[in-house]
Amino acid sequence: MNMDPRTLPQPTRTGTGWQVVATPAPGWHPHLRLLFGHWQSRCHDGRLPSRAGVDPVGLRGILPWIWMLDVQRDPWRFRYRLAGTRFVAVLGFEVTQCWYDEVRPLAWAANRSRLYAVTHDGQPTWRRGPMPLENGSWRDTENLMLPLAADGRTVDIVLGISVSYDSHGLMIA
Repeated sequence: MNMDPRTLPQPTRTGTGWQVVATPAPGWHPHLRLLFGHWQSRCHDGRLPSRAGVDPVGLRGILPWIWMLDVQRDPWRFRYRLAGTRFVAVLGFEVTQCWYDEVRPLAWAANRSRLYAVTHDGQPTWRRGPMPLENGSWRDTENLMLPLAADGRTVDIVLGISVSYDSHGLMIA
């Protein structure tokens, strides 16, 4: 990796609410369970799946909640490759082809160490809790971040899904 360790956030799992996961927990939203199962079924011989290994037809029902980040190294940054319509609706603006740290600075501050862990360690992570939106509001959000790697090892895309909930705990459709 061509990342300068002096400028990278160090992974921390305390106080952030996210966790590395190996299997879905019973309380996960069904959309997250479906994506995790799809991703896991494409992991073979200790290798991560590639972007080409993700089948959009098999994920048709959850595509509006899915997003992808291209990983750039040197300097270490993330750019939205795509963002589903439900994800964009919750944000309130289009993010496709935008740098994550520029268009979502509050979320970036909350997710820096998590994204580093996903890309550096090649491990999926899950989180549910409040997430800041750039309009000053907060949304209870459950999301999953999954590593993808064209060569099976070096993460070049983070595949994610986010489901947001209203104040009554009901999913925002």
